[in-house]
Amino acid sequence: MTIHRLDLDIAIYRDRVQVTHRPTDTFVDQRAEYAFSSDNSVVANPRYLEDTIVRGIRQVIATGGFSLRDPIARVVSCESPLGEADMEVVRTALIEAGMRKVVFEFDG
Repeated sequence: MTIHRLDLDIAIYRDRVQVTHRPTDTFVDQRAEYAFSSDNSVVANPRYLEDTIVRGIRQVIATGGFSLRDPIARVVSCESPLGEADMEVVRTALIEAGMRKVVFEFDG
């Protein structure tokens, strides 16, 4: 069995997070059990955003063969533009979910 570094692409949509493991193309479309979006912000509730992210990551790693050393999350898209405060909410949620490094690969 090959061991892969946990290198994830994260896409955030209204009450939904998509997680893709880059090296294996393992894809999870995780709906929120508890709504984290509001009319004004796609990431209005940080606690529920983190819960949804963790659920998505769990599904990805359930297939096995992952190293949890220095995991990285790349936020590749979001349904609506993110301001600095929203980007910090996303960054914090991903760090709390176990990511060591968070990179935004789009212009908010």
